[in-house]
Amino acid sequence: MKILVISDTHNSLPIDISSSEYDGVIHAGDIGNDPFISNFYCFRVFHAVAGNTDFISCVNLPETLCCEVGEIKIFVVHNLSAPHRIISSNLKKISDCQPRLVIFGHTHSPLLEERNGIIYLNPGSLGKTGLTGLKSYASVKIEKKLIISIEIINAETGKKIDEWQTTER
Repeated sequence: MKILVISDTHNSLPIDISSSEYDGVIHAGDIGNDPFISNFYCFRVFHAVAGNTDFISCVNLPETLCCEVGEIKIFVVHNLSAPHRIISSNLKKISDCQPRLVIFGHTHSPLLEERNGIIYLNPGSLGKTGLTGLKSYASVKIEKKLIISIEIINAETGKKIDEWQTTER
């Protein structure tokens, strides 16, 4: 299973997902408006949380989400802060969820880091350039109970910015 992970689209989608090889989408907030979110309903798997700029009236998105994709437990939030400085309100929720992967956005800066058995992924901003000066997204490959690989990709060049691969098999 291949999942597209995006955040901070702000009503902009500079990549073509209509003929996508992805099985699903996880959006870490700052999506845009009601019509824009409908871009993702064609996917078999679609999970999203509300961001600080989301004013989506038709869809009630949660602020945090604990979900499973394949057999992988995932925690999604818009504003985590950073893996080394998690907002206290999220600490208990992450502990309760016991995820293998934490997905977040808000900073507009891509990040991929593993700490204490949890992978932290910020795909960066797909809608607006952030401090990095680029638009980016992530691709997560999952096989049953295993995350095989994660890539953060520059949306303009298609080149990898960062990657993580499992050492398990």
